[in-house]
This record gives sequence, structure tokens and C-alpha cells, in this order.
Amino acid sequence: MSASPENLVAIFVMALAAMAAKGGGFIAMRWLGRHRFVNALLDHAPGAVLVSAAIVPLTQGGGAFIVGAVVGAALTRTVGGFTAGLFGAVGAVALARWAGLT
Repeated sequence: MSASPENLVAIFVMALAAMAAKGGGFIAMRWLGRHRFVNALLDHAPGAVLVSAAIVPLTQGGGAFIVGAVVGAALTRTVGGFTAGLFGAVGAVALARWAGLT
């Protein structure tokens, strides 16, 4: 396997951009502090990530994805954790597909 110089430069530039974005975030948090808006944004970020990850399969998929979304939302709400909802949703989709739902 060989990589062309253009690919290596692109990977290097993407790595620099990712590190700059992360460093910029740390600098911004130090400069902004933990204001109410920032706290609210960070508290709601996991839910937004879950919704953005689930919306495409819900609109393009079948019943298994709807079952997974309902289970994921219920677990996230009752257990109070993003991780439990995510794993529950993935498990529910797998079980629904195994059971024959598309």
C-alpha cells in the first residue's frame, strides 16, 4: 500500500485543522468562562447528537429504525443518560431486524 504525496499532505492539513479547532475551543472556553448559555448548550449537546445521528435512518429506513428511536428516547429519558439511550437504540434496531422487521 502506498500513499501519494497529495494524500499525505491532505491528511496532515486535516490533522492540523482538527487540532486548531480543538485548541480554539479550549481557548474560547477559557475566555468565555462557563456562562449560563454555555452550560445550557453543553447540557443539551448529547441529545442533539443523538437526534442528528438518528434522523437519517428514521426518514429513509423502515420500522426497525422507528422501534430503535422510540426505545432510545425512552431510555435516555428514564435512565437519564445518553450512553444508555444510544446502546438501547442500537440493540433495539438489531433485535427488530433479527425478528424480521425491515
